[in-house]
Amino acid sequence: MEPVVYPLDTEKALSIFGTIERYNIVSVDVQNSVSILDDMLDSDAKRLQYARRILNNGNVDKAFLVVKDNEGILVIKMENIVEIRVTVRDYQRLIGDLSLKAG
Repeated sequence: MEPVVYPLDTEKALSIFGTIERYNIVSVDVQNSVSILDDMLDSDAKRLQYARRILNNGNVDKAFLVVKDNEGILVIKMENIVEIRVTVRDYQRLIGDLSLKAG
């Protein structure tokens, strides 16, 4: 299956991030090029909490959902410093809830 990309505006990305657990999280990854804290977090719950804290303090430059191999990956990039990736199993419901169109 070829990857399908669904662009997200900032407001939708931030609004869904508050309730992303509803879509059956598979994994959470946070890459912050100016901090080593993200490398020390040992659970998805702690990485999600850290990602939410970062989202409250920064500007989202780009957000999109990538559907690939029966999973959806919500990607949020901030200020060319932080990249947050949350993989969810129930991506079809996420697409429907946000009324996303492939771009």
